[in-house]
Amino acid sequence: MKRLLMLSTAAVIGTAMAAPGDLWAEPVRGGTLQVGLADDPPELDPHLTSSNASRTVLHNIFATLVEVDDELQIQPELAERWEVSEEGTEYTFYLREGVTFHDGTALDAEAVAFNFARMMDRDFGSARAGELAFVEEVTVDGPLQVTVRLSQPFGAFLPAMASWSGMMVSPAAVEEHGADFGQVLVGAGPFRFVERIRDDRVVLDRFDDYFKDGLPYLDQVIYRPFVDAESRIVNLETGSIHIINTVPGRAVSRVQDNPDIELSIVGGLGFRGIWVNTQSEELGTPERRAAVSACIDRRVVVDTVFGEAAVPAVGPFSPATWVVDSPDEAPHRDLDLSREMLEAAGVPDGFSFPLLITPDDESIRVASIYAAMCSEVGIDIQLQQVEFGTILSRMGEANYAAAQIELSPRNDPDLSAHPWFHTDGGVNFSHYSSEEMDRLLDEARAAVDQDERRALYREALEVFNTDFPYIFTYHLQEMKAFRTDLQGYRHIPDSMMRFEDVWLAE
Repeated sequence: MKRLLMLSTAAVIGTAMAAPGDLWAEPVRGGTLQVGLADDPPELDPHLTSSNASRTVLHNIFATLVEVDDELQIQPELAERWEVSEEGTEYTFYLREGVTFHDGTALDAEAVAFNFARMMDRDFGSARAGELAFVEEVTVDGPLQVTVRLSQPFGAFLPAMASWSGMMVSPAAVEEHGADFGQVLVGAGPFRFVERIRDDRVVLDRFDDYFKDGLPYLDQVIYRPFVDAESRIVNLETGSIHIINTVPGRAVSRVQDNPDIELSIVGGLGFRGIWVNTQSEELGTPERRAAVSACIDRRVVVDTVFGEAAVPAVGPFSPATWVVDSPDEAPHRDLDLSREMLEAAGVPDGFSFPLLITPDDESIRVASIYAAMCSEVGIDIQLQQVEFGTILSRMGEANYAAAQIELSPRNDPDLSAHPWFHTDGGVNFSHYSSEEMDRLLDEARAAVDQDERRALYREALEVFNTDFPYIFTYHLQEMKAFRTDLQGYRHIPDSMMRFEDVWLAE
């Protein structure tokens, strides 16, 4: 009988994730897992990329200093334990003994220090630099002991170490390959990189010397991009692929009704909407951006395209976090306010701007709804279909006015806001600068008490909905659909697919 796994972010229901032995049979070794991605990963160096499609691949190549469990609680990984000073400014990590990279070199304290230096090197231009802005010093205290000293407390430091910033690359491979490291990808995760053919596949093989005894079970993992949502679903239905990383809203009921497919749903952490270049001529004033936001009926977008697979958004923090209590907080459509903002912007009859979108059905449907809604007040949105990687490059270069793409949800509110919307954020694609927003995000980042952090992020929501550096419209529920012969899959709300303890039933 088919199972629909409905999980919450705060707590996993029943024993579905806590006791896999009760739910699944004895693991089977061997086999090749076929994975369907919504986009082709544009960059695979973990210290450079900001793509969700990339990170879900990289979690299986690169081990992290710490990891998160099904409830987003920090757990040991490369570091078997750690100590935090009373002031919250020193983290001492004690590494596992005998861990090696895929090239056979040791993953020790020197390697960890090398990774921090690489990410913090301004000339390297790491997208992780913003997350590590408070790191003052990294010292090697012993072969397996390393201390990271911060200039101030950072509430999201350990969550960052469970994500991109905690992914350890081989120093020897970096030194050998330099700027071409992204073509070889040597980590210490359960699978080693074999090849990548753009727009076709990424191939990983089992790493026999993985530091977790007996894992992984699979021999190989092959990722294949299916930009077209219908093609992705059809390949899952026919068994050509075993799991897909995103489920189109319109396909939810279709997947639920298929006895050979399981649908797992948890509260989503990511945000969706319209990226805006705040320095562009078309959307360079808050009044123009506010006019666009007020035109959009977030509830109609959700109901029309996604149904129960999404909720309306008020900011970057979803109702699955401890910042926002309910999707009811999302603003309502207000055409009178939109016209008022157009008047204030000096364009009472409206204006036009190009919106870059990926050429998939769901993106086109959502963007078309935006365009129809905005046309009622004279705002002309010109849809331009562009490949995902190209959009990402243009956003980084500030060579765009507006864009609609999915980027990676993170496991702490700081990581969903500071890198993207702080003046010095590592991935400030909005090219946005606000002293008030910087102050709030910095204070929230330095706070340790969750209630204090929540209050600061609630203040930040007011700035988000005044300046509109991004037009937040909805949060997708985090959904994975997979064939029933895929066993042992642990669904973690950060949306990453981890395959170290997954197997294929015979």
